[in-house]
Amino acid sequence: MTKSRKRAPLVMTALLAAVLAGSALPAAAFADDGRDAITAAALGRVDLNGSSYAEVKQVNMLSDQNGKVVTFTLSVTNTGGKDVSFIDYWVRLISKSGAQFTVKMMPQDKDKNTIPAGSTQELSFYSTVNEATSLSDLKFRIIKWDFTLDNFERTLGEIPVPDDFTGVAPAGSSQTVKLSGTNMSLYVDKFTLGKNEKYSLPNVKLKLENVDNHSLTMPAYQFAVRTSQGYTYPMEAKGLKDLVINPQETKDVTLSGSVPISVSTDGLQLVITQNLADLKLNVPIAFFQLPAANQQDSGGAGEEVQFTDENGLYTAKMNGMYRLPWEDQDILTADLTVSNNGSDSLPVPNMSGYFLLDDAVKVEAKVVTPAKVLGMAKGSSVGLQVAAKVPYTYEFKKLKLVLQEKPADKTAADQTPVDVLEFETPAEVLNVPISDSAASFALTDPGYRSKFSVQAMRKYEGKSTDLYTAEVLVANEEKRYANVAKLVANLRAADGTVYPASVLDVKDKVGPGGKALLIVSCVLPKGANASGMNLLLGEAVSSDGKVVSGGGGSTSNTNNTTTTATSDPDMYVKPFAFWLPQVNNEVKTPLKDIPLAPYTLSIDHIGTSLENRVLTLKFDYEITKDTGTQVNTEGRKVVFQLNDTNGLRAIEWSTDLSSFEPQSSDSPDTAQTKLRVGQYKGFHISLNNEDLIYKLSFLKEYDFNIYEEFQGHRRLVGTVKNTWFAYSQD
Repeated sequence: MTKSRKRAPLVMTALLAAVLAGSALPAAAFADDGRDAITAAALGRVDLNGSSYAEVKQVNMLSDQNGKVVTFTLSVTNTGGKDVSFIDYWVRLISKSGAQFTVKMMPQDKDKNTIPAGSTQELSFYSTVNEATSLSDLKFRIIKWDFTLDNFERTLGEIPVPDDFTGVAPAGSSQTVKLSGTNMSLYVDKFTLGKNEKYSLPNVKLKLENVDNHSLTMPAYQFAVRTSQGYTYPMEAKGLKDLVINPQETKDVTLSGSVPISVSTDGLQLVITQNLADLKLNVPIAFFQLPAANQQDSGGAGEEVQFTDENGLYTAKMNGMYRLPWEDQDILTADLTVSNNGSDSLPVPNMSGYFLLDDAVKVEAKVVTPAKVLGMAKGSSVGLQVAAKVPYTYEFKKLKLVLQEKPADKTAADQTPVDVLEFETPAEVLNVPISDSAASFALTDPGYRSKFSVQAMRKYEGKSTDLYTAEVLVANEEKRYANVAKLVANLRAADGTVYPASVLDVKDKVGPGGKALLIVSCVLPKGANASGMNLLLGEAVSSDGKVVSGGGGSTSNTNNTTTTATSDPDMYVKPFAFWLPQVNNEVKTPLKDIPLAPYTLSIDHIGTSLENRVLTLKFDYEITKDTGTQVNTEGRKVVFQLNDTNGLRAIEWSTDLSSFEPQSSDSPDTAQTKLRVGQYKGFHISLNNEDLIYKLSFLKEYDFNIYEEFQGHRRLVGTVKNTWFAYSQD
């Protein structure tokens, strides 16, 4: 027993070191005191000794896909004349039923082991609790390490969380939080709630006031709205990236999102969090109860308005108005449905229009009508798109769309268009709703009826940049062969940065019920954070206001150029967006079922030989093709690399994916020297490497790597280790 007592301090010292090590968390992740009506009071106090005490503050709980995370601050005050060593103390998080949860200290505080005389130190902690636990179930136990006790712990006191505690700032109040060591006062200045047919569209103007004595460059945070039912929906932040706030200065950040129309928006809360990539955790920073929303003006999205002309009665409905990125400009676009609810057929109205900004600035617009609609039978409808360009830096508060109809008689003396419709919306609700990465979007244009969904996101590495691709599956829902709609694409980062993207289209029409896989690609700087990105897509429109015909080539939004069968995109309409899934860069080992859409490659019985200074690579292979899905393989290669494990120069061979297709000139032996769809044995390629013979004594093992190459970037798709001049058994 005496021996055990002597070893205990060493054991506990090691334990303390492990506990205090924690995981990385920036200092910005924790709030300090609130102010005004919600000044953050301590939940309770426990005396550490006669001249020092600890208080529990800033207790928050966040529920996400990883579980529930509790964060809190322990404020330790030393009023005595000697330093206090916190390494002698710890805090336990337990439920009122006795369950204990592991507590970890934030690494930015791990060196705060000493509280100097006459000072206060604030130490931040986090813990993961089970789903059934609520804040009011918890209490904090302050302990001192005492190695004379069997459990080495002496309880100094406990602080329970009050039953009515929520941690949410009331509507109309502010919170002071510490962001990267700077005290910032945050409060909701304005909250509006728009609607369209499918979504409620919350928009929040968040004020950030620097109440400290030094400047702050805002860190990246995540924002969301939380409903009274506990559902959480992400919001995009506009104006956050590289935002610098000087002392006593106030800046605005606009947040926008979408909530399914079926979900109640009563009692919405704003949630501010930070994602810790290393820990795979979201930790809470602040919560605000949102005030009652300012509703959209009449004539907004979802409202039906009737108008008549010499042909009859039409009913128009605004589905949504949006502001979209386009190079160094923005596109204002409106999506309308015009219906014929009468008993007779009607022609498609000959419309024109303009946008009016803040009732003062007029911007002429183009009206895009369906190319494959001749008229409107009774009970039918057509979609109209209205679009115009404005400088991306131009700010306005209110947007009005005025639709006009041109005279039906083109020979009439007066050709002045007549105002027939007006729709109005606040600028805050011009954001495109973002669908979940597993969702789909249906395009209902006649001749282009199809369904879009994101299948995968992949990363290709280059020397100074990385290439990200999103694979978008398009299902043809027409009853005839049809071109896939020509798309324009952008990737949008969590901080609002827009990266123009290219779309690799399929060349041929897709049959009824058939599918096509579009590859959306975007080059990002090395080190750019691709997490939390969303993909914005829209139908390409030419400068004459017509939808660009699909079929063949690559549409690029990077330099306003495209190679299509018709004309270049000048803008885009009918926007839709998806949250992008996590990057899928699976590396196959063994080399079986390697995906190279539309092909799948399997390789076995790999071997090498050296004769007359010529290195030969041999293997058996099988290539299968998904014939039900069209994919453009333009610019895509497969690269085979032999990389000696001793560091000798890698040897490579590559071929285009497009060469996998059998050719009429093929002989029975072609598949032994050129990769072809099918299953073959004895494939071999010669790799000239004259100096390899002089390094035979160093050759032991090599890595056989397979890469997919696209636009000068590569991703590793398969690898196996093999012995030089021997054959693998699989």
